[in-house]
Amino acid sequence: MIEKLWTRNDLLIFTSNGVVRKDGRLVMGKGIAKVVRDNFPPLKNSFKAQRIDSLFGRLVEKYGNRPFIVPTSCFCLLEDKPQYVMSFPTKHHWRDKSSLELINKSRELAVLEIKKWLKHDPDFRKEVKRVLCPLWGTENGGLSLEDVKGELLAFKRAVEELGLEVKFFDRNGFVEIEPDEERIAQRLPDRTL
Repeated sequence: MIEKLWTRNDLLIFTSNGVVRKDGRLVMGKGIAKVVRDNFPPLKNSFKAQRIDSLFGRLVEKYGNRPFIVPTSCFCLLEDKPQYVMSFPTKHHWRDKSSLELINKSRELAVLEIKKWLKHDPDFRKEVKRVLCPLWGTENGGLSLEDVKGELLAFKRAVEELGLEVKFFDRNGFVEIEPDEERIAQRLPDRTL
C-alpha cells in the first residue's frame, strides 16, 4: 500500500533490526522493510550493482544497529520512488518484540541523522520535502499505537522544526496521530493569573 503513497520527494523510513546474515545482508523479510527491499532492486548490468539489504547490512556491521539514510540512486533510478530511505531500528533481533528503549534511542539518532543530511547534502535539502514514517513496532513488533504515540509525536515535532512535513502510515494508508489533550494538560502548568 505504501507504494501508492510515496513520491520522489519523500524520505521513506522503514523499521529494521540488527541482524545481518552470513552473506552480509540485513534481514528485511517482513513488513515495510520487505516492501522497501522488494521495491528497490539492484541496478541491472551494473558493475557495482548493490542490493539495498546488503548496503544496510554493511552499515549495521560497521556502525551498529542505528538509523542510516541512504540515497536510493545506489540501487535504482526510478523517477516515481523516494530518492532516500532510512532504516529505523525497533528490534535487536528480528524474532524479538520491538523495544521501547531502542525506539527512543533510534528516534533521537534519526533526528540527528536527518539534521546532518540537511546540513551537509545539498541534493537532500533540495529533494526531500516529506518524511514517511511507519508506526514503529505496531505491525510486527507487538506494540500498540498507545505504546509508541509519544515517541512518534516527539519525532514529528523535531522533524517539522527542521522544515520537513511528517506523514505517518500503516498497511492501510496514512494515519493521523493527534496529541492526547489530557496528557498535554497534565504536562503544561496553568499560566493564567
